[in-house]
Amino acid sequence: MAPTEIISIASESTVHKFSTLRKKGFHSAIINSAAASTAAPGLTQVNIDFVFLIHELPTLLRSRNLYPSMELACKLARQVIVPTNGMARKLNLESAENLKILPQGLYSTTPFSIQTRQMMRKQLGFTTTDPVVMGAGYADLRKGFDLFLQLWRKLRGKAHCVWLGDIDPSLKNSLHIELENACSSGTFHMPGRIDNVPAWLSAADVFVLPSREDPYPSVVLEALAAGLPCAAFDEAGGIPDLLKEINDSENFYNRIIPFADVTTLASAAEDMAKWSMKRTNKERQKSGLFAQKSFDFKRYTQQILRLSMPEIPKISVVIPSHNYSRYMSGRLSSIFAQTIPIYEIIVLDDASDDNSLQIARQTAKDWNRNIVCVENAVASGSVFRQWHKALKLAQGEWIWIAEADDFCEPHFLENILDGIKKNSSIVMGFTDSRSVDENGTPISPSYRPYYSETAGFLLENNSHFTGEEFVRGCLSERNLVLNVSSAIFKRDRLLSAINSCQKDLQTLRVAGDWRIYIELLTQKESEVIYIAKPLNIRRRHADSITHTLNRRNHIEEIAYIHYLLSNKLNLPESHIIRQNHYRLMLETQFGLMNKNNTEKIISN
Repeated sequence: MAPTEIISIASESTVHKFSTLRKKGFHSAIINSAAASTAAPGLTQVNIDFVFLIHELPTLLRSRNLYPSMELACKLARQVIVPTNGMARKLNLESAENLKILPQGLYSTTPFSIQTRQMMRKQLGFTTTDPVVMGAGYADLRKGFDLFLQLWRKLRGKAHCVWLGDIDPSLKNSLHIELENACSSGTFHMPGRIDNVPAWLSAADVFVLPSREDPYPSVVLEALAAGLPCAAFDEAGGIPDLLKEINDSENFYNRIIPFADVTTLASAAEDMAKWSMKRTNKERQKSGLFAQKSFDFKRYTQQILRLSMPEIPKISVVIPSHNYSRYMSGRLSSIFAQTIPIYEIIVLDDASDDNSLQIARQTAKDWNRNIVCVENAVASGSVFRQWHKALKLAQGEWIWIAEADDFCEPHFLENILDGIKKNSSIVMGFTDSRSVDENGTPISPSYRPYYSETAGFLLENNSHFTGEEFVRGCLSERNLVLNVSSAIFKRDRLLSAINSCQKDLQTLRVAGDWRIYIELLTQKESEVIYIAKPLNIRRRHADSITHTLNRRNHIEEIAYIHYLLSNKLNLPESHIIRQNHYRLMLETQFGLMNKNNTEKIISN
């Protein structure tokens, strides 16, 4: 993300700033208002694509002379985004080929609280049977504040009318006599600008939007998320389209009123208040929760991201963990620091008895990021069961199984994705790793010397292989993907591979990952890319499974993988000899050479 700067669009230096950003690698932008549409030619000049979000309607555009720059920006934009078809019609954009209708999300939720409702109504002097009709915004003619005042008159004291927000001074001066009479009546209330909007919405029974022109105000989304029925004038903006859409649900009773028809609005407000106050608290909460889910902000921003940077796939990160509280904060921090947006982060806890999940949640809060924590009540007993579970939980196109004790450099994902680009045959990308011990003390700066023992110079530089080439060159003797944290995978292809070798994974404790990679990369149209930078940091433990597993079993698992490979790929004799030498080397290293049957042939 580029640094924040305040610039003058008319300045001669603006295009230079855009050019500098382009040279630094920034190639996508978002213009988030017609007011900023004058930036469009400069962005196009330096080859920065952009999406254009329009939140304004004709009256405002004309009053600020924004139509010419807005129309040019629409022609230059990759996508033009407006929240409803009604707004597109008003802006004469409905036939634009680059138009995208995308209702905006609700940034902050406003859940209905019965306790807050009771407290607020008591403070305001409202009884439990007093209907409360609420409006909100900067009180001017565009927002229809004068129409809200007329609504109060039409209700004739049958309901309390509350307006949240400051008032335009000139309008206040024009209406001062009427306002004085209304406020002195005891049924018209103007608390001014307030911070606790959710509390006021909980106290209300109906929300009205009397605006003459209003694109898609978030306060209506907040009111719906608080379980309130809403009313708005037809042809006044995007909200009538929204209310028509969600009225199909049994959770809502919204009304669209003929434009500026205050008499009909008053009748509807009375009717809606009666409906609202007859509901149980649970029914109102149900309505609010339905709206919150419908206006999910994460989903909205992810769609904006996809439109802005379609080349970036949805990446799910799953962190398998068992009693790794010591490393959890560092692991998550290295994920949060990635220079590529991440679709979702799932912490998959395997019945830890430490405070791993507490640390995970606190770290996410410190970074202001969302994570999902999934906790096993009973330990799975297998890291590969956890991988399988991760693949079924994740929703991204790609998955990164980021083990809880490892960490990585900020450009880890960016480098892999640069290598993948748009090649649909690539199912796996991984980087070189450096290693540290349990305390973070460096052990080795790279695994390339180890790779060269069996693969020669194959992994000396960035490389691209077919699946079979990689299996033959880098997996036929030993597993050179030493750490799953160093890799990302096409989720559906990895899931298919694990499903195909479930029987083997029931017994393989050390070589299960090796088995999975072989299955993945021997599928049709499978390719893999390798980045030679050590962007993954692998933590080595003295008590890891590799060290504690019965050494004879370790050799037997390797022998089985060798047997599988020789059958699957019809390996030449030279490969078989290298496999034998590798096992003999490990047997010597493990002190097993004096035992009988140094190789155990495992049949199908």
